[in-house]
Amino acid sequence: METITLFSILAAGLAIGLGSIGSAIGEGFIAMKAVEALGRQPNASGKLIRVMIVGQAVTEAAAIFALVVSLILVFYTPEAGESIYKGYYLLSAGLAIGLGTIGAGLGGGLPGGSCMEGIGRQPENSDILTIQMIVGQAVTQTSSIFALTVSLILLSIDPSNDIVKVFAVVGGGLAMGLGAIGPGIGDGLVAKNANLAVGKNPRQMGLLTRTMVIGQAITETTDIYSLVVSLILIFVV
Repeated sequence: METITLFSILAAGLAIGLGSIGSAIGEGFIAMKAVEALGRQPNASGKLIRVMIVGQAVTEAAAIFALVVSLILVFYTPEAGESIYKGYYLLSAGLAIGLGTIGAGLGGGLPGGSCMEGIGRQPENSDILTIQMIVGQAVTQTSSIFALTVSLILLSIDPSNDIVKVFAVVGGGLAMGLGAIGPGIGDGLVAKNANLAVGKNPRQMGLLTRTMVIGQAITETTDIYSLVVSLILIFVV
């Protein structure tokens, strides 16, 4: 039981340690662009600060997912007679959410930053740009939701005493965690440029938003591949 506790503590540290990287950088990027915009449009300080906080709050979602899993791991209490292999399941859960939220955090910051740029150029378009930013950010969080799902599955299922199964479970956590990094950043890049385009041509927001969502959906396919392989490793192998 002590060994399982050691694994849970290590997994908790990995979950929040890795899970904080993307969101922190993403939020900093939004704030940086807000400061730059404020230098150009000091009279728009109210709009810039409000939208900056909204954008940072959405970007923070990935880190909150990691925090929730980390706290579950910190307070995890092994059951009497529980297999030592449960520790590897816990470690895999920590890796899945920790790695899996890096891309979403970074990706969420990109449209937030471009929204700040747009408001800095044309403060009157702040409402349109804010809506565009939130839509783009929402899709970037898909990868972190997949990672959270896999992580919670790994926390809840009973361990196997088969060493092959144990390695498959760890592989499943890594597949989802690493596989979520690229899609999160890719979605953010799409949303960033869509926001820049809306800032230049707000009348085409509908067309630009549709194109953005289609592009993000295709970008997310690799995330789905990672989820499928992860679930096969966890439940089938």
